[in-house]
Amino acid sequence: MRRFVTVMAVLATVIFLFAAHTYWKGKTSAGTKAPAVTEEAVKNVKEKEENVESKSANQDLLTLADNWPDQAKEGLEKAMEEGRAYKVAVVGSGSLGEENGGWSVMLRDALGEAFGDHVEVGIFEYDERSDEFISNSRHNEVAEFEPDFVLFEPFTLMDNGNVEVEDNHENIQTFVDAVREAVVVLQPPHPIHDATFYPAQVNDLKTFAEDEDLVYLDHWPEWPDVEDEELRSYLQEDQGAPNEKGHELWFEYLKGYFIAE
Repeated sequence: MRRFVTVMAVLATVIFLFAAHTYWKGKTSAGTKAPAVTEEAVKNVKEKEENVESKSANQDLLTLADNWPDQAKEGLEKAMEEGRAYKVAVVGSGSLGEENGGWSVMLRDALGEAFGDHVEVGIFEYDERSDEFISNSRHNEVAEFEPDFVLFEPFTLMDNGNVEVEDNHENIQTFVDAVREAVVVLQPPHPIHDATFYPAQVNDLKTFAEDEDLVYLDHWPEWPDVEDEELRSYLQEDQGAPNEKGHELWFEYLKGYFIAE
């Protein structure tokens, strides 16, 4: 009888332990079951990955703008974040060479290749003096483009012998005021051979830029000296504008500034 009771007790214990183990295993499996992957979750992950890739690409583009003024770089970054094109206006005299694929056109194409749709370039070329540029409201035409960045060649050569230096500077200031939301960078026109007063006027332009805290892109050191006959090989016969060789030289200088390597 005692043996029977012992056997039944052992059997009951085994049954209890087996039942307890089965119950616990079921509870554990239910608690660790992987949640279902929803379409919304997949979408969120993809969006996060795309945002990371976009920010990385934007940082790469900002690196290309390393030489730009800080305000211009900040403006480019903001424009990319807002999904709009950053507008660059190239403004100046006939020495821009828009009609014959000169440096302004080459710079526009290079910026498009480097920055894609993130940068939009407008070329504003006028065969005028600085006083005509203002009196004909050309400065307002540029302002209507709503540029973020302006590269301005302020008609210094066109004004040579026609407009006083002080008046040229006043006209520059009028233009800067018209595009007051933009970053304005000045550059001189091309040099000419054996000039008398023109080099001094260009030096005055550089001093004016420094006094007004404007960036001045001095490309003249890239050209042959103004007293060197070789300079004529970079210019049209009347020296009123660069020839193909001169446009290439000017473009290479500006490309090095606008697109850092």
